Amino acid sequence: MRFDLLSLKLFVAVCEHRNISRAADAENIAASAISKRISLLEGMLNTSLFFRSNKGLELTPAAYALLHHARVILRDLDQMESELIDHAEGLRGQIRLAASLSTIVQYLATDIRDFLTMHPGLRIDLDEGLSQEVVRAVSENAADIGVFGGNALVAGLKVFPYHSDRLVVIMPPDHELSHAKTLKFAEVAEHDLVGPQPGSYLNSLVLRAAADLSHPLRLRIRVNGFEPARSMVEAKLGIALVPEHHAARYVTSGPLVSVPLDEDWAVRHWKICVRDAESLPAPVQLLINHLSSRREQSAE
Repeated sequence: MRFDLLSLKLFVAVCEHRNISRAADAENIAASAISKRISLLEGMLNTSLFFRSNKGLELTPAAYALLHHARVILRDLDQMESELIDHAEGLRGQIRLAASLSTIVQYLATDIRDFLTMHPGLRIDLDEGLSQEVVRAVSENAADIGVFGGNALVAGLKVFPYHSDRLVVIMPPDHELSHAKTLKFAEVAEHDLVGPQPGSYLNSLVLRAAADLSHPLRLRIRVNGFEPARSMVEAKLGIALVPEHHAARYVTSGPLVSVPLDEDWAVRHWKICVRDAESLPAPVQLLINHLSSRREQSAE
């Protein structure tokens, strides 16, 4: 079999968009041209790549297998091109990093700054997503390194510990819980709560804790991120769980107080995942080693 690179690139675009028209717009090519190349691929492989319905396209098992290998091939070619261009310009490599927003704000911003200071010839493409999305991106070869939390499925991936943070409760100064020294989640659950984004690491912790209490949550509103949560708390729409790193800034700059959450699960553990640490390009291995060492330094 002989695969041409453009067909593989367009195939990946169709897989990502689940729609030929949207893939055509993204790749600036006629939809009919993509359809023809997909048909040629299916003819060459003697199998269907998509289940077609009025809801869009769904990948067949063969398509998932081809998608994995196509991404590997395109990644390696992009890496080769990037490294050759970088060498010509005095640079030396590129790393694709996917991470949870919380780790970007709390840890990765400074860790990446220090890494790039030590390795000015390297570049990092950083994508933010929910922990499950991060793990999936690494598993599907859409990212070289992932930083995630919780118990997202990591089958076939190598996992390393990264950092840990602690959750606290933020609330207005006149809230009835504001004078507590610490709070159990059972006390928090009795009040209106600004809920975290569905699918997030924090949301999974909150839902599990509520299930253990057999107590329905009073979620008046859900938000995506801790800054919106802060705004909702300041507007007195409820109280919220945030990392103490964020809470320290919020309390300093606004009319809020924070109270530690006295639960074992209030300490969240963040992790690093890669597909195969031994076979990854040297720049990726450098960043893995750097992030792992930063975790060790913070624990001293």
